[in-house]
Amino acid sequence: MNMQPLLPQGAELAHPPTRGKVYVSLALAFALTLLPWLDQIRWLVPDFTLMLLLYWNIRTPRLAGLGAAFGLGLLTDVVRGAVFGLNALAYCAATFVVLLVQRRLEGFDISRQTLQLSPILLGKETLVLALGLMMGRGAIDWRWLAAGVAAAALWAPMAWLVDRITDRPAPSARVRQPAQ
Repeated sequence: MNMQPLLPQGAELAHPPTRGKVYVSLALAFALTLLPWLDQIRWLVPDFTLMLLLYWNIRTPRLAGLGAAFGLGLLTDVVRGAVFGLNALAYCAATFVVLLVQRRLEGFDISRQTLQLSPILLGKETLVLALGLMMGRGAIDWRWLAAGVAAAALWAPMAWLVDRITDRPAPSARVRQPAQ
């Protein structure tokens, strides 16, 4: 069984992500979320902002934590015209859960991370739907849960792409220590 070292080593240590890279990538993900998607597929579009926020919470939790989740959630509420604080609460809840299991998620490869994050991404959509229903947002449309499934399906390509953009070494290139 291969074990990943507790501390970053090699290229990962030499090129840690900067605050600028994190915030620029979150701004780009927020812009991607704001694109004018067709009404027929809008319910299927994942929350790119939350996906990238969770990615950074796994990689560098000190640069994007609960404060960033709350702020991005409030911005999402304002832009989408949702009940103020609805997405902020959902982002904070998802971020909190990821921060609780951050060390475990950090040690997994992308496919195992996808399995671990799928319930969190689907849970965010469920929380938004349930709270929206309780706050009188109207009839519930269960199709919106598909966005959580789409986010889980897109987690691996998104993580791979951000890893390449930020010069993070591929999982196979990371230093491994043999089990003793």
